Amino acid sequence: MRTETRPPKASAPPPAAPIRDDRSLMVGIAAAAVWISIGLASLFTPDMIAGTEQEHIPITALTMWVWGTVATGLVLMTGAMGRGLADGRWRALAAVTVAIWGVVAVASIWSPELVTGTDPTRVPLAALIAPVAGAIATAFTCLFVAGSPGSARS
Repeated sequence: MRTETRPPKASAPPPAAPIRDDRSLMVGIAAAAVWISIGLASLFTPDMIAGTEQEHIPITALTMWVWGTVATGLVLMTGAMGRGLADGRWRALAAVTVAIWGVVAVASIWSPELVTGTDPTRVPLAALIAPVAGAIATAFTCLFVAGSPGSARS
């Protein structure tokens, strides 16, 4: 009878499936959604009409970019916090940010205006409030993604 003194061959583990890191793509989609929403709202939101001459003031275009910059900074900062490979946090960040700023654009464009006085003065109040609410909602979304286990250190 023959006995072998060689150790048995160790079988190699199967190759791991490539891990998909779509953090950069999803952060880019989220940031783009903010600015597409701002662009649409700036173009299609009714102007504020004020004064006896009924001057048109594009108040949305003048103010909305500030809140878009805040939201974009939050999204980019969240993307820089960690890699978060192979999970859905980054897709959730993109999806929720797209939804938030879609609602901001719709609310800004189609909400009724506040009409006051005998002149009358028309103020697109929702176009002034919606971007602030969108930036706050984006901040909470970013805090959730950044605070999820495993996203800060990879």
